[in-house]
Amino acid sequence: MSASDIIDVTDVIERQRRNGLVLTVIILSTAIMFLDGYDLQAMAFAAPSIVRAWSIDRASLGVVFSAGIFGIMVGGLVFGTLGDRIGRRLSIIASMLVFGGFTLGTVWATDITSLIAFRFLAGIGIGGLSPLCYSLNLEYVPNRFRGTVVSVIMLGYVAGSSGGGFIAANLVPNFGWPIVFWVGGTLPLIAAVVCFFALPESVKFLAAKGREPAEIARLLNRIEPGLAAQPTTRFILHNEAQAAGDGVLTRLAALFDGRLAVITPLLWLAYIASSITMFFLNSWTPILAEASGHTPAQAAMGLTIFSLSGAVGVLLVGRVLDRFGVLAIAVMPLVAAPLVASLGLAGFDGSAFLVAMLCVGFFVVGGHQGLNSAVGLFYPSSNRATAVGWALSIAKIGSISGPLIGGILLARHLPVSNLFLLAAMPPLVVAACVLALGISQRRHTAGAPDKIDQAEPALQRS
Repeated sequence: MSASDIIDVTDVIERQRRNGLVLTVIILSTAIMFLDGYDLQAMAFAAPSIVRAWSIDRASLGVVFSAGIFGIMVGGLVFGTLGDRIGRRLSIIASMLVFGGFTLGTVWATDITSLIAFRFLAGIGIGGLSPLCYSLNLEYVPNRFRGTVVSVIMLGYVAGSSGGGFIAANLVPNFGWPIVFWVGGTLPLIAAVVCFFALPESVKFLAAKGREPAEIARLLNRIEPGLAAQPTTRFILHNEAQAAGDGVLTRLAALFDGRLAVITPLLWLAYIASSITMFFLNSWTPILAEASGHTPAQAAMGLTIFSLSGAVGVLLVGRVLDRFGVLAIAVMPLVAAPLVASLGLAGFDGSAFLVAMLCVGFFVVGGHQGLNSAVGLFYPSSNRATAVGWALSIAKIGSISGPLIGGILLARHLPVSNLFLLAAMPPLVVAACVLALGISQRRHTAGAPDKIDQAEPALQRS
């Protein structure tokens, strides 16, 4: 076989120009993440209405919030593994069918027990989407755009998280809390059908597995018109580090190889701490806002503004990360800490509360999503999907703890000011971890390259 009969898939991806196939992947992934973000927040937006409709103690919903997030943790591991076995495309479709179906089922929940069951099962589907979408996009875009593309698709997630506020504020008063789940369940089922026909499989996944050469040729010809790839062509992944094995334990052990023995624990600790504050605010802000004297509409709008301003923060973080490296994003959690504390201590009223939520969202959400953009920069392609999936699932320890701790503290009747003050502590831990990661990255860039750099030199930025 001559050299002309061999095509390096990695080289085609790296030298690509703007093309319709990759644009389709990014657009569909952004839309998918919109639905993921909406569904994750659905319970928070419906919670005040459920408390009133069922005449229950608001603290009892802490278990419901945590059940959904526990499902997300399970889903990240299950669907991440499934994605490495059957492919990203089919796993994404299956994930949407799961969370769409069980979210729709939440409409018929009649008590806390059934609500816990539906939110846990829906969470399994929700948890699969982020690592799968990250992996699919990272395998279609050049190294130099990976951080930016992750930020773009995360805008869909943030927009979805805020979209529920408009429904809660405008539709729940007329149709009741089930309307939140009617919307959140129906749209993913429709999207699953669209993705079945329009979403391509990862061309790198197919090449790595040696599957469907005709499909690989078709996809590469769409990325680079004139390439003239054929089903008989030999497709390789040059300059991509290969995993030591396909076993779960082998891939997990690789996350702690060499300098990753320090990087991975720091990333996981930062994820856990960031998720505690992020999900505490996502889950309890509407209820705490009403307890502070704000109207239900103001409470829902405050969480919406929190998410929308976070979208701006995500864009900023993606740009800063691509240009200056991980160290530069440490400012986000450092500023977030006093801002979160101010929500309980300053006694904001009316429009001042909404302005405060805008500022808090910019730094809290922006800093949290900055971790999502940064995590892939430390790992080679052969293990990046595993790294992202585990990081996002480990983060759910904080995601579960935040709402659960909030419910426990509410049950003890702690003042609202104390709750926000406690929520301001974890961002300081995030800042310390990000600073350590940034220093490690700069020292490593200045020193001799190791096998991570040899696999993908463009990933290391100073």
